[in-house]
Amino acid sequence: MTFHSINKLATIGAMLLMMGCSKLDRKPFDALTPEDFNTSQGSLQAVTNGNYARLKTMALGWHRVMEFPSDNVSLSGTTTSHLFYLYNYQRIPNNSFATSFWSNSYQVIVSNSKIIESVPEGTSKENDQLLGENYFLRAYLHFTLVNVFGRPYSQGADNLGVPIKLDGDPNNQPARSKVGEVYNAVLADLDKAESLMTVFKSNIYASREAAWALKARVYLYMENNQKAIEYAEKVINSGRFSLLPTSQFGQYPTFKPESNSETILAIKFIPDADHPSNGIGNIGSLYSVINGSGYGEMYASKPYLDLVRRFPADVRNKFIEPDYKTGSSVIWAMYVNENYQYVNVPVTKAGDDYKITATGETLDKETNINGAYDYYIVLAGGLRKKVIIEKEMNLRNGYPKFFITKCSRQEGQPQLWSPIVARLGEMYLIRAEAYAKLGDDAKAIADVNVIRARAGVPDYGLYDASALPAGKTALDLVLEERQLELAWEGHRKFDVYRNKRDMDRRYPGTHLSGNSPISLIKWNDAFIVEFIPQSQMLSQPNLVQNP
Repeated sequence: MTFHSINKLATIGAMLLMMGCSKLDRKPFDALTPEDFNTSQGSLQAVTNGNYARLKTMALGWHRVMEFPSDNVSLSGTTTSHLFYLYNYQRIPNNSFATSFWSNSYQVIVSNSKIIESVPEGTSKENDQLLGENYFLRAYLHFTLVNVFGRPYSQGADNLGVPIKLDGDPNNQPARSKVGEVYNAVLADLDKAESLMTVFKSNIYASREAAWALKARVYLYMENNQKAIEYAEKVINSGRFSLLPTSQFGQYPTFKPESNSETILAIKFIPDADHPSNGIGNIGSLYSVINGSGYGEMYASKPYLDLVRRFPADVRNKFIEPDYKTGSSVIWAMYVNENYQYVNVPVTKAGDDYKITATGETLDKETNINGAYDYYIVLAGGLRKKVIIEKEMNLRNGYPKFFITKCSRQEGQPQLWSPIVARLGEMYLIRAEAYAKLGDDAKAIADVNVIRARAGVPDYGLYDASALPAGKTALDLVLEERQLELAWEGHRKFDVYRNKRDMDRRYPGTHLSGNSPISLIKWNDAFIVEFIPQSQMLSQPNLVQNP
């Protein structure tokens, strides 16, 4: 968007559908005046609900911008969709998803700002709560924008970030502020949100606890580790939330958000109303096909599979469902060759051994930490490759379909899901990372073990701070656990680059197809940051493009 135009946020009918309110002003956002805000609490509620509704319309593009550049995903084909340029780091300045993300974010930010400048504080507890929610949303969107279109704070607070828009005037078009300035504006808004919000309505609305959670994340990204710990602990000790038990954690996405004790804030999607036809257009559609609904073209990456499958009891395995070939009794030993392609070798089980069906050669085996075996195939020249033992799977362009279901099946609908803004599990991992960076390995590992134990990792798979795995630091283990725990929730790309680490994508996927594929992304590469949308560059001459 340019700041010249503010689209209508939603009809009141859509707001009623989303929020269940019955007495809201029916005027659209661009017809409301400051007097309406002052005199009609229903109008303030209506426009605030419209801001939440807009988050739903932008959720698909938002997810793609944040998650597809990570090493959690493997695309099985090429496409003319602009999602491909997000996935393979071949940036284009007119990427439709990046443009939509920018435009929708600033449309909500302008609405937030108009409410904030039009409604005085202290008129009522209800109005203050709604004001606080708008401060929170404005903070969250500025924070997400600066991390997509600006370099990580840890790489330099003086780098260019995004425009800070703190008023409702569509004719005021600010230039890009520095990353540090955007972070300061985010924290200022969160301070106001925290002071104004005194009611916990449910976890589909912003709350004081949600402000604490976002502050913890912001301070972590700033490497202000003591503050990150302080705010993570405020959430952990609030008593408002609890980690789902191991027996339920594998069903995390299936609960409606209000029924999930771990969710701090989610963008609520409603069965049948949002994305009808079983949610065919929702986030999970690209990841899986469930009861005939979905496209199922992007799968769990080989690195993620290797990580989560170390412990079969880890319930996070339940978020990945191999698509087996119906009626087949064939067993595969699957490995990745030197060209980063899957190779599927039929094998026959013989006791604890597997023999290559075509040759009768027995796979090598080694006892693993679970007391079971890891299997290896020996290739020409003596090269050994660890294999995945699986039943024969359906393929797409040679890629086995390891469906991701973490974004599916809410309330029984195949592709319905309410994207998570913050949850309690993340707070433990924020605290763990901050402790690791402060040199307190014992506390860092204790928090990591809370998450691992809840996931069902057996006791022998928990870590001992006094005897860390060879070659691993406490920070390594925290970041590894963040990848395991928070996959497909939009964190991984930011986690890698803000810690000045490289993204290793030397694994099967069409990110390695075409000319000049990028398999290893350095933390200081220019293309870890999206281009400012070309439409904005043309309409706002004061904007400076990213290199």
